[in-house]
Amino acid sequence: MDLNNNEILEVVRRSLTPEQVEQSIIYWDKRLLPDGTSIKAGPQTFLLPYKGTVVFVDLAPTYNWAHPCLYIFIDSTAKKTQLMKASFPPFFGTPDENYVILLRFGEFPPHERYFAVFDRDKKLKKGDRNETE
Repeated sequence: MDLNNNEILEVVRRSLTPEQVEQSIIYWDKRLLPDGTSIKAGPQTFLLPYKGTVVFVDLAPTYNWAHPCLYIFIDSTAKKTQLMKASFPPFFGTPDENYVILLRFGEFPPHERYFAVFDRDKKLKKGDRNETE
């Protein structure tokens, strides 16, 4: 089963506090990965506990690394989740083509590949994009 943006956003909002959503940039690796996949987070490595997908939450996007961040592992039915604490992202520089931005500082980005971390004012205007894109 393929998960869509709305399902992933619902899980993310259940997994984080409103404050965490407001301060973060939230990335989604849209691939459906097999269970046991290694997820590299700087010096840490996590194993995906089930077939599913990964959301990366940068809790302090304007800071240099290392700083607190979270990984949310979501199973392929969006019913099971596992939250992992880390201090490094799964990438450095521009994320590969599998990553999209779900939310930037609690708002939808102008487009899903809008990685401008320091541009806090660039938000989606109402009606510009549907959540299911």
